[in-house]
Amino acid sequence: MKIFLISADPGIDPEGTKGASLHLRSLLRAWKNDGHEVHGFTRRGHGSTDWSALAGADQLVRAAEIGGCPDVVYERLSIGHLDGLEAARRLGRPFVLEVNAPLVQETARHRPDRLIREAAEIESRLLREADAVFVVSEPLRTWVAGIRGTSDSVFVARNGFDPERFRVAANPAEPTSQTMVFLGHPKPWHGAGRLPHLLRLLESWGILAKARIIGGGPGADEVVALAQRLGNSHRLEVTGPLGESAAVSALADAAFLIAPYHAQEPFYFCPLKVIEGMAMGLPVLSTDQGDLRDILGDTGLLVPPADDEALAAQAARLLLQPSLRGQLGAAARARALARFTWQQTAGFVVSRCEGLTARSAS
Repeated sequence: MKIFLISADPGIDPEGTKGASLHLRSLLRAWKNDGHEVHGFTRRGHGSTDWSALAGADQLVRAAEIGGCPDVVYERLSIGHLDGLEAARRLGRPFVLEVNAPLVQETARHRPDRLIREAAEIESRLLREADAVFVVSEPLRTWVAGIRGTSDSVFVARNGFDPERFRVAANPAEPTSQTMVFLGHPKPWHGAGRLPHLLRLLESWGILAKARIIGGGPGADEVVALAQRLGNSHRLEVTGPLGESAAVSALADAAFLIAPYHAQEPFYFCPLKVIEGMAMGLPVLSTDQGDLRDILGDTGLLVPPADDEALAAQAARLLLQPSLRGQLGAAARARALARFTWQQTAGFVVSRCEGLTARSAS
């Protein structure tokens, strides 16, 4: 299959460190590994051979005329862009949309200055007119189906991981390990700001734990400042942005991965950090929201989103029971390998796209 893979968001560099960047390049790699021909188009970070600069629908049509028409045009939803849809219609090819968040709603809440006037209308049109929509969670599937008026051709394709990056698992059963890790950029809704309070509560119970934020960027300074005010900044480490291999290495000595998301409704995420923690063979402690229970199964621990004491109690349980950490970590790694590799996600997407291309050709 020949795929045009489009990312029109100028904030996403396909070779960058954020989760959206990892998602893009992982799908591209997985499709290529399966023998598909993939041409990436992006508004940012188009220096590699995999990615060309995206300049609009006309350019996509020209690329098809010069190099051959794609079987499918696959675009990651971005704010205010119709390039992929317009090109697909002109080429007579199926248009497939990937949705990772209700973008207009999310942007209005967190970055309203970035919204254009027509953003909501364009988003609604893309969702309604796409031949198929792939979402990362069941809450997103419900949201998309509400706009389309049907759940037909709306599929859940969860985030994944690359087993090559996680060939060596962590050893969470190591008795001396007392470090909990938070993976990713510490944006406010991700709950990293709860870590200093969690460290203080654990200390009041006689447990001198450590916390490591593997990442950086917006929000990190605020977490460090809070830890300084609480007097436990010496037990909080922030690595700053790391490349893929360095991030995996920073997980190796952890006792468990923590994903302390604040309460959100709907919780539409499929957290990469959770899946990568599982892949590393780490137990995961998270708040109980959205699809997290289905993702983790019985391989992690979940607590009510607003219950700080329950979060601390389960963290203490993991820190004090190395054998439990080892048991949960091994089960988490096996579950991740069985259900959440990028190759599995990419294969699922292609299997659904093949039906669209067959209808298009008939």
